[in-house]
Amino acid sequence: MDFKQCIAQRRSIRKYKKDDIEDHILYELLDYARLAPSACNSQPWRFKIIKDPETKQTLSQLAFNQKHIADAPVVIVCCAHIKDYVNGSLLGTEELHNLDMIDADFYKLVKYRTNGLSSVRAENLVSEVSFSVTIAIEHIALGATALGLGSCWVKIADAKKIRELFGWDENLQYVSLLTLGYPAETPKPLRKLSLKEILL
Repeated sequence: MDFKQCIAQRRSIRKYKKDDIEDHILYELLDYARLAPSACNSQPWRFKIIKDPETKQTLSQLAFNQKHIADAPVVIVCCAHIKDYVNGSLLGTEELHNLDMIDADFYKLVKYRTNGLSSVRAENLVSEVSFSVTIAIEHIALGATALGLGSCWVKIADAKKIRELFGWDENLQYVSLLTLGYPAETPKPLRKLSLKEILL
């Protein structure tokens, strides 16, 4: 499957076979996420792999009873680490400057702005940090398609209760669930806007 086929064939899968996903495949998918681009190379994504039925059922309930979460062989809880985003941005910006990828003035501007984020409450930075995390999630989704797996993004869920479920502090913020498994359905393609419609 070439890259365009992979993009065209990706679907949101909500019905899965019972087959387990081997750990080496899961780690390969997470390696795709690890290689994703991020703001200032901050790499704020963090992932928790869930396989046990009880936790999947709880996550399903916290996502307003979306049944496919409980039924999927694997659920990945995708998070943004806020403090590591700030620290990673500072390190990444310095690296970009040292490699002559950004000039001195822009480096100072980004460094000044990033230092200012240290005093911002974690919950107020979720939207900003999530931009980078979602790129990594899509790497997993496309990688899953290439490996014959299905996936489905789940954004709507009780983020606070998910943090409480795992005992995470405010620095670890929920971004999305991602269900994974071998598809037991072949959804029809949904309508997509044409190139003409998306060009300004």
